[in-house]
Amino acid sequence: MIFEKTTDFRLLIVDDNEAIHDDLKKILLPKKIGSALEDDEAILFGSIAAREVAFTIDSAFQGQEGLVCLQKAKDAGQPYALAFIDIRMPPGWDGIETISHLWNTDPNLQIVICTAYSDYSWIDIERRLGISDNFVILKKPFDPIEVTQLTHALTSKWTATRQARTHVEELDQMVKTRTTELNTAISELEEAKTLAEMAALQDPLTRLPNRRLFQNRLTTAIQLAARTPDYLCALLYLDLDRFKVINDSLGHVAGDNVLIVVAQRLESCIRLNEDKDDALPREDLVARLGGDEFAIFLDNIRDVSDALRVANRISQTLAVPFSVCGKEVVVSGSIGIATSASLYKASEDMLRDADTAMYRAKAAGQGRCALFDESMHVQAVERLQLESEMRLALERNEYFLCYQPIISLKDGKLTGFEALIRWLSPSRGIVEPNDFIPMAEETGLILPIGTWVLQEACRQISWWQQNFGPCSALNVSVNISALQLSQPNLLDLVKQTLRETGIDGQSLHLELTESLVMEEPERIIPLLKKLQELDVRVSIDDL
Repeated sequence: MIFEKTTDFRLLIVDDNEAIHDDLKKILLPKKIGSALEDDEAILFGSIAAREVAFTIDSAFQGQEGLVCLQKAKDAGQPYALAFIDIRMPPGWDGIETISHLWNTDPNLQIVICTAYSDYSWIDIERRLGISDNFVILKKPFDPIEVTQLTHALTSKWTATRQARTHVEELDQMVKTRTTELNTAISELEEAKTLAEMAALQDPLTRLPNRRLFQNRLTTAIQLAARTPDYLCALLYLDLDRFKVINDSLGHVAGDNVLIVVAQRLESCIRLNEDKDDALPREDLVARLGGDEFAIFLDNIRDVSDALRVANRISQTLAVPFSVCGKEVVVSGSIGIATSASLYKASEDMLRDADTAMYRAKAAGQGRCALFDESMHVQAVERLQLESEMRLALERNEYFLCYQPIISLKDGKLTGFEALIRWLSPSRGIVEPNDFIPMAEETGLILPIGTWVLQEACRQISWWQQNFGPCSALNVSVNISALQLSQPNLLDLVKQTLRETGIDGQSLHLELTESLVMEEPERIIPLLKKLQELDVRVSIDDL
């Protein structure tokens, strides 16, 4: 069954990468649902949210082609509401030049600039395109939640702008024909203008200030701190924990409702001037930065303890359960805190440090709070350097294996070896696994590294078996990480490795922890049985 809906908005994608077109269409176009039972379940429980807005999406792979599409759509009286534009599209126009041409034809077109990295700074973009509230920047890879919410928000804004323009035209005509209502018309026009200005600085979902307004406020505070030594402010950067689980299980409508409730609760946590005689003058502010990220600006605090108290109040307030779509929901948030005591020069720097502290809090567990200090910035730079060196190490064959003998307690004979990875870094020397394996697991590098370990260990045991007859029964033990175990191609990888190295399954021993099996027993246990069918030995450690 397909949810049929007449088109509400026309969208245009201008990107030289066909995969980007496919990704955006998968996110925004209606999906087929297999059976009536699944349809009912989707509507009742939100596992697949029924769309209230339908889109028609056209594709162009160069800027010139996109301009042709735009002109045809405008001539046909069916203009595009929104265009996703790639920032780099060699050999033709780049994204900025494409946007200039599109706006010359249709200045009302809403623009989303898509980029994994940018050849332009925000200042360069505003210098070339001018200051406009008709475009935003979307970072690759795309977050489906952010794409969906951004598309709905901007198409709604496009509709509101068209409606406002129609309204203004009606008012102008009314002024010409009914001069007695001139004052009323002027009043309505001023009101529409005010609402439009507010919309440019407001998050359409939560009605909170958006990132642009928040950064303006933060910039003002940083400038005040620079010229007023006694002034102190704080920035709380909050990211909801496991918000994707809510969207995946209850649907995006429920996710939007959760964000609205969170926004209301955050506003309730802003400090109140209960003691008018003692309280400092304050202009605290809560904003939604995008997705499930919020920022709280605390003005004129006495010391950092004020910020910590507000963070604690937020954690307690968010922890109170509430109902969404008939389901009880409990949310928590990780909070990073930065203060103006660090003498920031730009709002982006303060946001960066608060974001860094937030990730430190998230790493410590759900619902935690962390205060930024300079060591966090140093550690972040060091972690980035370590990750870069680890990627190069794989390409340069800097990893090597040590083999720890396994001795039988029964007769004292050598039965096999455990493969232990080490890293010979040109700048760091011999690096122990505890110093780089956690980073590998966090960044996903454990997958190519784990594949290399498995293949190298099997090659080594094959060589021993071929060259030492008495040792032909030796086996090699290889540790398997949680991320490796979650990969659907693990069984195929083991089969291929055994085949390429010419050893039988009895020569390979895979070790994994009990916690990995217990997390997803319905998926892991069948996999272990298939490995045993290959005669591969599987050991489960209870550590």
